[in-house]
Amino acid sequence: MARSEVLSWGHGEDVGSKDAFRFALECLKATERSGSQTVRLVIPLQEGTIIRSDIVPLRLRDAFWADKVASFSKPLQFFPGSALLLDSASFPELFKASAGGILLHQTSLLEKSVSSTINIMQQVETDFEDKMSLSWISSKPLCRKRLVLVGRSNQDPAGGGWTQFACHSAQALGIDLVIIDKAGGWLERSEFRGWYEALLPAGPWWSNPPVDDMADRIIETVKLYGKKIDGIITFIEAFQASVSRAAHRLGVSHQAPESYELATDKHRLGLFEGRQSFRASNTEDALKIAARENLTYPLILKPCFGLNSEGVVRVDDQDGIPAAVHTIHNTFCKEFLIEKYCEGPEVDINLVVVDKEVLLCEVCDDFPKGADMNNAGASSMRKTFHETNMVFPSALPPHELQKLRESVSDTIIRLGFTNGIYHVEARIDGASVDYGTTDGIVDLEPVSTGTRKPVTPWVLEINPRPPGVIASQINASVYGVDYWGIAMLLALDDKGRARSLTRPFLSGAQHHGVLVLISADFEQDTCEGIFDSDDICEELLARRPDLEANINRRGCLLKRGQKIPHPSSGKNTFVAYFNVYSNRSRREALKIAREVREQVKYTFR
Repeated sequence: MARSEVLSWGHGEDVGSKDAFRFALECLKATERSGSQTVRLVIPLQEGTIIRSDIVPLRLRDAFWADKVASFSKPLQFFPGSALLLDSASFPELFKASAGGILLHQTSLLEKSVSSTINIMQQVETDFEDKMSLSWISSKPLCRKRLVLVGRSNQDPAGGGWTQFACHSAQALGIDLVIIDKAGGWLERSEFRGWYEALLPAGPWWSNPPVDDMADRIIETVKLYGKKIDGIITFIEAFQASVSRAAHRLGVSHQAPESYELATDKHRLGLFEGRQSFRASNTEDALKIAARENLTYPLILKPCFGLNSEGVVRVDDQDGIPAAVHTIHNTFCKEFLIEKYCEGPEVDINLVVVDKEVLLCEVCDDFPKGADMNNAGASSMRKTFHETNMVFPSALPPHELQKLRESVSDTIIRLGFTNGIYHVEARIDGASVDYGTTDGIVDLEPVSTGTRKPVTPWVLEINPRPPGVIASQINASVYGVDYWGIAMLLALDDKGRARSLTRPFLSGAQHHGVLVLISADFEQDTCEGIFDSDDICEELLARRPDLEANINRRGCLLKRGQKIPHPSSGKNTFVAYFNVYSNRSRREALKIAREVREQVKYTFR
């Protein structure tokens, strides 16, 4: 395939799309560096419609053998399914028939070779079958649907907000988004107007927590738009019950509003799970409850309604209660719960439920936060519950993982949910493992044998939505599953595509992944909290290029001159994130993650 031949392809017309043309040019550039390259084209042999236009990069982007992955498909594109005779088909015909292409990573292939007797391409073929083992061509007709999305992330894409992931998934699925949002938000900027069909400004009724008649106002807004809708959804917990009531009256798919109200009220959820949990609204109430109930410290105080661990405080004695209440009152929810602190390791669980059947339940280890440790004399940041490392897949023993999955799945179904994505935070009381340090690496290790309490999962929070911040992206990397797309399909009652896209790789996790979250830590007495660095991710990799081979996603979430609250405020103070991975071992991934955390540099003034 010569450059002159590629340039004669009409910039995409002859090969089916501009994306295919650009990919062909990139392949040519690669041959200029190395002399030759291997390219794999993905040609559907089944007649039908592609269920998601970016399915090839979604499933293959992080394959060990893939250097570059591109989709050539349009949303809801029909493929005839006719097999081409490779020895007679022209390059344009091959590209036009393909859903996507992969430029193979020659170096990775050589590293993957165990001995000279192993055929490298057989390894590629096995891995390809593992990752594309889902029904990604639908024999049933698919058509565009219109979905109303109520609300968006406070953070724009540069700040890591989730709206970018939801909008990208909607486009790939052939979903037209109509977004209801308060006026003046970042979505109104010109660079984002291609993300949605319409942006409907909410009136003065828009607030969080929501007004009592929010469902009425949503219905009025939708009807004024005047076009038929096929579903409605929100990813903001405080809005979910109201949106559910609106969906019911609009005649589209929904879950019971009462299920949302119970699941997202952390105090009521604790009682539902059979734990002692007490509700308070001020310091005096909290002190009275602790004394009256003879509560044993340490305790957890946290907002009854909240997100992203904001306002969650561990209290080791009664003297810590006033400061904890002050922190909680900095969040939007003034009411808070008081309950026992569970000492066991924390996990995050993501579930996909369709018709009350749990199709997927994957678990990651949520490493200890500052407040989990002996924090005497620690800085305010180190006393918070800000995430540090989230490690995929979990290293809990299989029997404890099974008990956890059964317990959490049972809770979701008992709450009355039948369809949806659920991001659950839990701890394991009486676990046979806990965090320790060996050769400087923190990880789960067996605890000393002896008399132990029964293993008991504690469901702490249920978020009826995909995992927040940028955590959903490491799930896509490790398992090939995009929760945003599945959630929107279920809101449209498109259970067929939702079931197909819920299927992870056949072999499970394709590598060990660590989401390294970098939080701010600055001295409040000497700093205003103004970020005084450039992109700290790019700075790190320029200084330590050896780390880049094991980082597949990254992002600096702050810009120079941006002011953020002090960690003691209870607000999130994430500065950046890195998705670290290893194809070899969990320990290697953790070692690289430690190196990243130690080497990253930033300043505040």
